[in-house]
Amino acid sequence: MKTGTGEYRFSLHEIKQLALFFRKHEDSLPEELQNFFSFLESCIYNSMTIEEAERFFNEDFNEK
Repeated sequence: MKTGTGEYRFSLHEIKQLALFFRKHEDSLPEELQNFFSFLESCIYNSMTIEEAERFFNEDFNEK
């Protein structure tokens, strides 16, 4: 068994799903996950235009 920190590479799809999940549950997100959430959102905005990212987040919330 290996100890220490692990490494995981998230796919863009996983990042999108995590960002949507965190955005949906933002009000109950623990303080310890705020930086991770910011990182996920940054990944989304860096992989899309601002308009695409806003549409991505808004379309998901309008469907639910």
